[in-house]
Amino acid sequence: MRSCCASWCLVFALTAVGCGRSEPSLPPNLLLVTIDTLRADHLGAYGYAPPTSRAFETLAASGALYTRAQATSSWTLPSHASLFTGLYPFEHGAHSFLGTQGRNAYPLDTASPTLAAELREAGYETAAFVANVVYMSPWTGLDRGFDRYEVVRKSGLELNRLIFRWLDAPRERPFFLFVNYMDAHRPYNVAPVARLPSLADSDPALLDRLVEQVLGSDTPPSPELVARVIAQYDLGVANADDALGSLLAALEQRGLSENTVVVVTSDHGEYFGEHDLVEHSKDVYQPVLWIPLVIRGVSGTAPQRVDTTLSLAHLPHLIAQELGPLAVQLTSRFSRAPGTEPVLAESYFARAKDLGDPRWGARFQRVRRVIFEWPWKRIDSSDHRDELYDLAADPGEENDLSARHPEVGQRLDAFLEAQLARASRRKRDPASPAPTPEELEELRALGYVDDAR
Repeated sequence: MRSCCASWCLVFALTAVGCGRSEPSLPPNLLLVTIDTLRADHLGAYGYAPPTSRAFETLAASGALYTRAQATSSWTLPSHASLFTGLYPFEHGAHSFLGTQGRNAYPLDTASPTLAAELREAGYETAAFVANVVYMSPWTGLDRGFDRYEVVRKSGLELNRLIFRWLDAPRERPFFLFVNYMDAHRPYNVAPVARLPSLADSDPALLDRLVEQVLGSDTPPSPELVARVIAQYDLGVANADDALGSLLAALEQRGLSENTVVVVTSDHGEYFGEHDLVEHSKDVYQPVLWIPLVIRGVSGTAPQRVDTTLSLAHLPHLIAQELGPLAVQLTSRFSRAPGTEPVLAESYFARAKDLGDPRWGARFQRVRRVIFEWPWKRIDSSDHRDELYDLAADPGEENDLSARHPEVGQRLDAFLEAQLARASRRKRDPASPAPTPEELEELRALGYVDDAR
């Protein structure tokens, strides 16, 4: 165990040699926000017309907006595990397995270092306020390194009340605050938002009807139904954005903005019928993999748009670069830097609810891996239904170019195989415990359990 003096010397850049001789230069605070289920193309900063995201746009205008950020998976647990560790799902192990009951997912590998644990070791106070009560609960291992890990299903604005009380507590150390908002996840938060007056449909059955029309039928869904579900989703996005704006205002009011690095992103997006899919956790097309990302540091650099293709696994490295005296130490620990190699994403099977459905469960009994090398996107599939897309020319992934460009597919497949072969073969942590009755109710509320089965 490091001595207190040694630990603080690692954290703070001293102006004189030796511990205790002079006042330390504090590293900045860190605020990391994930808006669960937020697809990039439903934000104004990425060209969306409805005013869903004014707070995000304001933040993007003062920081670095990343235009090609990709989730490492199509659902919450593996993507957040990548965000916290800098590892892909095949490396950190927190992904689903083939099962039709319960949560069918492994927790985060206990050997994987996390950003929170590293920052706490370096002297930070660490806290998390999480609204995803199923796939971010402590059983997942995502709480590792947090002094306080609050998990409660609340809207973003309600969650903020807990956060503000925490911010108001006296502290002498820099902080790492992680926030997870769930307003854009089923059940979408359709509380009225003044700037979206026409989006007032609160029927909770719409999304289930869309699932039945898309997954349970061979005919296209009703355009009117799709539009109504998207309108509900956009309300969820706007409510999450209002919570983000309130949180950023709270930092400003407390005099914390100038010395706080702010990072806002998502874990995955959402389907509304594209590729015959609805919601998420089912496949690896762009509606779930293309996510927003903005980073506002404390160095006062000019706003910029960054076109580098990167993923959530690169975010710990990018964050570390913003942390002043800790940058060298943490970038060494989280060494996966963007722009150095193709980007990967993975989907292992699907949630138990879908795998167990006799109508479409067989469709999702496969592992899908993606290799991004802009503009190419290669999908390697365990059922040998591989695909290749040129995202610059075909952002909707409608024209599979595998047959036309076999050399591209072969080259990217070879890269993937080399990465998988190089991965350490750690002992698998046990699968998640069976959910309690209370957790089962939360699974049902979030759409992961079907009452009919």
